[in-house]
Amino acid sequence: MEAQDQHTARTAVLEVSKLSTVFDTREGVAPAVQEASFVLRAGETLGLVGESGCGKTVTALSIMRLIRAPGRITGGSVMFEGRDLLSLPEREMRHIRGNRISMIFQEPTTSLNPVFPIGSQIMEVYLHHKNMHRREARQRSADMLLHVGLTDTERVMRAYPHQLSGGMRQRVLIAMSLACIPDIVIADEPTTAIDVTVQAQILALIRKLKSDFGMAVLLISHDLAIVADMCDRVAMMYASRIVETAPVEALFRIPSHPYTVGLLHSIPSRHAPHTRLPLIPGQVPRPVEYPAGCHFAGRCALATDACRAAEPPLESIADGHEVACWHWEKVRGKSYI
Repeated sequence: MEAQDQHTARTAVLEVSKLSTVFDTREGVAPAVQEASFVLRAGETLGLVGESGCGKTVTALSIMRLIRAPGRITGGSVMFEGRDLLSLPEREMRHIRGNRISMIFQEPTTSLNPVFPIGSQIMEVYLHHKNMHRREARQRSADMLLHVGLTDTERVMRAYPHQLSGGMRQRVLIAMSLACIPDIVIADEPTTAIDVTVQAQILALIRKLKSDFGMAVLLISHDLAIVADMCDRVAMMYASRIVETAPVEALFRIPSHPYTVGLLHSIPSRHAPHTRLPLIPGQVPRPVEYPAGCHFAGRCALATDACRAAEPPLESIADGHEVACWHWEKVRGKSYI
């Protein structure tokens, strides 16, 4: 309880309220994020969790104002230091993006420019945001490479992305995102396509740098083991909507949304190695065919007419624990799937 109180007492550095983003397709308007609301507090790691296609990355790109046609942000607010990022002029947003709020993209191969050396790509961050002389920018770039564990800085600075391993490229991306010591880092699946040993190194690096620089981290992942190890709080996302938010201990101990319960039951247990894992029945609805009510109703054993008629609001059920389910009392801490 004391740890939970500490998380609750921290100052909010980012407040996302009813954020909505859609994509215009040949089949119609496809909602990617619908009225997403959550708070990121100073010095904490908030996990944004859900399966592929649920809207996690689009949420991050919307916060950064990086949504491009055919996508568009249709509503909500993203408050940072008393200002709504969604209403800022692009010139002001460019100053915040990379300087105060930065993002580690999930695929370093496509995020790094293949025709420029690593050194010039990191230096560009300092030249653009800090107006440094090139000599100072080069020294700061080398220092940041050391911070992320790349000790042969001269070789790395001269190298092109294809000349580095996947783990080294990911460390370069982290160095670039932390170059200006931002207040917030959004890490979008930072260990995708990296082998298990390097995954552990990258996660340990993010944890260390977060501690060293005192930043807040929004960690996007579909890996519940990583979330349990790295996060203070969790926001669970399903089919464009956030369905549950809670301190990480509470989410794993007393899940209160049927989707969360289903995901947790899908984790293999070392105590029952040959037990058949339960499946969540049905399929995720297509974005252009989302139902009027709860998006999970078609797969939920507890669904009623009320669930199919109206989307339940995200409501507080305990200190720091919110859930969007008409029948959360039947779900909370129980097993039915």
